[in-house]
Amino acid sequence: MNLSFEGMLLGLVLSVSIGPIFFALVQTSIREGLASGVFVATGIWISDFLFILFTYLGLSQLTQLRDNPTFSLYFGLIGGLFLVIFGLILFFKKPISIETLGKSPVRESSILSLWFQGFLVNTINPFTIFFWLTTMTDGVVGRSFGAKEVILFFGGIMGTIMVTDFLKAYFADKIRHKLQKKHLKFFGWFSGIIVIGFGLMIMYRGYYNGF
Repeated sequence: MNLSFEGMLLGLVLSVSIGPIFFALVQTSIREGLASGVFVATGIWISDFLFILFTYLGLSQLTQLRDNPTFSLYFGLIGGLFLVIFGLILFFKKPISIETLGKSPVRESSILSLWFQGFLVNTINPFTIFFWLTTMTDGVVGRSFGAKEVILFFGGIMGTIMVTDFLKAYFADKIRHKLQKKHLKFFGWFSGIIVIGFGLMIMYRGYYNGF
């Protein structure tokens, strides 16, 4: 199978998963428009790129770190706690008004804060490092990829992630005019509960099982 296409399939699987990254991206795009969603997505992409780079350059050390019970414990607790806090913010954040929905979106947050939100939500998520480490060990080391194969494989993954993240932000921005306040309130509650549950699960796994 073509390595780029194989990477695209893996990137598609990652893109359709529902988690904190999805809700951070969609929620921002609905509230503040496409441009703000793209700034959040950019932070996510940079985080993913750095994970790929660091896992490729220091695979053996990072694998040992991931398998260290102490690291799994504290990373799981800290990462899970951050996601619980982020989920609470989503849950209690006041939905935008109907009047605002009918107008062009206004960016409420600075570009830096939007970028940092995407970067931090992706970086602090233990499943992100687990995904990239597993992909690197199984896909690169296990199959003895050279530099060209690594570029094709991970280029396919990242290309798919970037395109699908942009589409999520685009369609979230487009449907904002069709939403009512009750829809926004429900989505805020729902996304907050999901992210809180995700954070609690990570804390539980970090404390009892490790990753």
